[in-house]
Amino acid sequence: MKKQKKHQAFIILAESDQHRRPQLTERFRSIGLAPRFVDAVMGKDLSASQKHQFNNLERQNWLPTTMQDNALGCALSHHNIWKMIAEGDDDYGFIFEDDAMPFDTAKPYIPAICDQLSQLHRHIDIVFLSNRRPASSYRPLYKLPILPVDQDFHLASVRFNSIGAESYMLSKQAAIMLLENPNRHIFEVDCMLHHWWLHDCDVLHLHPPLFAEEGRPSTIGYHDIKPWPKDGFSHKLKRKWHRVAISFIKRTQFSRLHKRLRSRFPQA
Repeated sequence: MKKQKKHQAFIILAESDQHRRPQLTERFRSIGLAPRFVDAVMGKDLSASQKHQFNNLERQNWLPTTMQDNALGCALSHHNIWKMIAEGDDDYGFIFEDDAMPFDTAKPYIPAICDQLSQLHRHIDIVFLSNRRPASSYRPLYKLPILPVDQDFHLASVRFNSIGAESYMLSKQAAIMLLENPNRHIFEVDCMLHHWWLHDCDVLHLHPPLFAEEGRPSTIGYHDIKPWPKDGFSHKLKRKWHRVAISFIKRTQFSRLHKRLRSRFPQA
């Protein structure tokens, strides 16, 4: 019998949570993933110049609030993994935050799904394996041929989903493109990944999802965001312009994007 491949799972773990390694190791090995722990960057420990790389005029022209320290650290943690994938030998990687929990109903299918996604790596850039907004409207693109067929899983496109980065697959080519994109220093990392209009990567969702947040307090999440101390009329005008432009792009280009994505997949 052919031995099933163990796909590498990059897991972001804070130093204060290192005691959870055995639990997380078992969690991911039990679903066919080989965990590789990556130390979380703690935003509070960064220098003023490092923080200014994010909290500067470019962000202010896009967003009305500064990036909170923990969100900044979260972004850099993901950036570090993107660099590992871009410079590594594999064509893709699976990325997880430490609170990613597989659904019990999905566990039997995860090894086969990971195998099939890995075989499609030339056709995909970013695939989210979880969904914090289940009410989002999905447009199916490709049905994964999972056997036995008592559960259908589809790759789908979603126009408006914009939060959550606790579990996703990233191809090498997408990692390279994201690292070259200056918007990675403007937006929280989950917004950057989900917002297909900000980068040249195609964003897909697995439906139904395989993972969700386990519910424990996040050590690299963000909250209590603050407005800019000096926010003038010109900043507000530029933000309004960006909102109008993005709304136009989403409404006019999404159907075209979906049609292009469908043409990528076999048997679409």
